[in-house]
Amino acid sequence: MRTTRATERKPNFTKHAEKRLTARGIKGDVVQLIAIYGDREARVGERLIALSLSVERIRELLADAIAKPQQTRSLSKTIVLLNEEKFRVVTAFARHGKRGRRYNYGIKYSDV
Repeated sequence: MRTTRATERKPNFTKHAEKRLTARGIKGDVVQLIAIYGDREARVGERLIALSLSVERIRELLADAIAKPQQTRSLSKTIVLLNEEKFRVVTAFARHGKRGRRYNYGIKYSDV
């Protein structure tokens, strides 16, 4: 299965997201890939969704040369909170942390 989308547009970033990405050392291109190709999602509120990539989708992105092999680890562990109406990234973070997120419980993960 090819991973091209008809509407591949880049997401906008809020100022908060820019600060958090810098503080957490998450690259913007990784966040863009997750926002565009994210296949696992969980509702966080009325307008927000938590997006991440499955192992299968990461393999497809690598096979199609959309993602670089160096990005594999970052793609597998990053979650992006996205305002789906405005296609705007609110924040991004590593899925492993001190406290579990309430919308992270229903998704089963397996590392690449």
